Amino acid sequence: MPANSNTYIASAEITSKATTLKRVNYVQINQQFDTHHTFEVSVSPDMLPNPASKLEELADKLVGEEITIKLKQGRVGAAEQTMTFVGLIMNVRLVKEQNNTTTYLISGLSPTALLNAGRTTRSFTEMSLSAIVGNVLQPFGSMQKTVSPSFGGTIPYITQYEEDNFHFLQRLAEKYGEWMYYDGKQLVFGKSGRASAPAVQLWQGVNFFDMEYGVCVTSLNFQANYYNYETNIGSEHLSKDAAVAGLQAMARIGYDKSEKLFKDELQQFDFHESGPALQQAVKLKKSEQANKLAVLQGRTPEMEIKLGGLIKVKDNIYATTDARQGATLQDTIDYGTFVVTRLNHSLDSRGVYRATFGAVPHDADFAPVDYRIVAPVARPQVAAVKKVADESSLGRVKVQFYWQIADDKTTPWIRVTNLMSSQDQGVYFVPEMGELVFVDFEHGDPDLPFVTGSTYKKDDAPGPLFNKDNNIKGIITRGGNHIIIDDTDGKENIRIYNKANKNEIALSLDGDTTINIKSEGTINIEAKDTISMKAKTIEMKADQAMLLRTGSGDLELSCGKDLTLSAMSNATLGATAKLAVSAAQIAIEADATATLKANAQLALESSGQASLKGTVVMIN
Repeated sequence: MPANSNTYIASAEITSKATTLKRVNYVQINQQFDTHHTFEVSVSPDMLPNPASKLEELADKLVGEEITIKLKQGRVGAAEQTMTFVGLIMNVRLVKEQNNTTTYLISGLSPTALLNAGRTTRSFTEMSLSAIVGNVLQPFGSMQKTVSPSFGGTIPYITQYEEDNFHFLQRLAEKYGEWMYYDGKQLVFGKSGRASAPAVQLWQGVNFFDMEYGVCVTSLNFQANYYNYETNIGSEHLSKDAAVAGLQAMARIGYDKSEKLFKDELQQFDFHESGPALQQAVKLKKSEQANKLAVLQGRTPEMEIKLGGLIKVKDNIYATTDARQGATLQDTIDYGTFVVTRLNHSLDSRGVYRATFGAVPHDADFAPVDYRIVAPVARPQVAAVKKVADESSLGRVKVQFYWQIADDKTTPWIRVTNLMSSQDQGVYFVPEMGELVFVDFEHGDPDLPFVTGSTYKKDDAPGPLFNKDNNIKGIITRGGNHIIIDDTDGKENIRIYNKANKNEIALSLDGDTTINIKSEGTINIEAKDTISMKAKTIEMKADQAMLLRTGSGDLELSCGKDLTLSAMSNATLGATAKLAVSAAQIAIEADATATLKANAQLALESSGQASLKGTVVMIN
């Protein structure tokens, strides 16, 4: 059993760029795994290098500067213990009490507070988690950091959407099951980035006091689902199928009781491209919730305890049978190994140090806290179309939001909504390059954009064809093909035409009800079977020639009354075999000369009277 450690004597040395303090009234440092750390140092004027320093002078020297707080303690026969904290001085205050005592309070935050400076929006494409985190932290060169995540895959597309850098990094840590915390000297992203140190052994009643260790229940049942349109496969996973391994005895009790008590399977959406990825996300989420099941807290004089570090807790149970013989060791309870998630240090002017802490049972796989991240909800916004050649032929486009212009980034291929979309049917319209489109987001997820429609901008107005009375509706394509619907009262019409009106079909109610088809080239009408035309009057007019031809079939002209064939010049009737002309009366008349000739025989015959008249009749 270790000796009682209450005999430690502690001291502090506090340094900044312009000041060193070796005496203090007190030092308080509050460290928490999932948020920024805070500190406060109280000094009297006589503890300052210049006791006559005024508040303005101190503020000028200290505010905004980095501060290093070094605590150490030791005692005879024991190794010296040390603790170092690096922070930023955010505030210097003068306190004058009723008895006219003057005190200066120097307070601030961990350097991670710089990551909260403001919100931004940007995207990352085809990058590793390590590269994304490094990119975010790159401007903060003075901050010590270790980036070593466990997840080594490539992230296709992810957006930091109206988030400060700290929130975004925590969201990444939560999504991929990584550790992210400030250990007092550096920002750690990834469990393997932790400083290597053995677990600190704590004994209840010796170097561990005010112990509280309890178990609770919480809902662990939920159902996650996602549909991947690229594979046309839906994924669904239940948390009850995801076992959480490595739980200690107390946590296991809470886990089993929670599984039995909470029956509802809450629905939630998770964006993961494959079933295994969704399954891993469910296991991760359940493990985070399991961290709440068993919590240890207490007080210790041990300065070696570190945030994110390990402690081992044991308790010796003694039985007293005879006061004269002293206590007899009856049992030793081993509570197991814990990860420290909250650590508060305090040192007073007497040199007494103590730490209070919170810890959870050590889980070998996932972060020891639930970061409690509220995911950003993306709002509809405009973007410009940058690519349309979708190799998967799904009618998708790549667009560029205005906040992506500076980095020359675009979205991945995103879908375009249509009135109907199905195989070999529906409405197929893909926006053109450079077109301004409205973009919304599936489930409000900034990583899942899709195009909802297009909008006009100043330099791309509809044009003079569309009037202020809103009588004109239409479709105009890039090549100048038009479908125009005119709802002007009394002049309703539908026109289909292409560039420069070289071909046009018009359905009009302007005056008579008409359908006009015109072309500056050729109009071809073709049917495999029959073409039928029916009207009160059919008029066909050719400026030059008109040809009626059949292939191997017959050509028949018939009418219910008179048939007139006329020509301004010559008219020719011919047949390769026979030409038959039949009627009740046939009149052949020529204004000048009429010739009836046969190369072989000519027969003129009448069943009645036959007459041949002329001024001179010559028969040879």
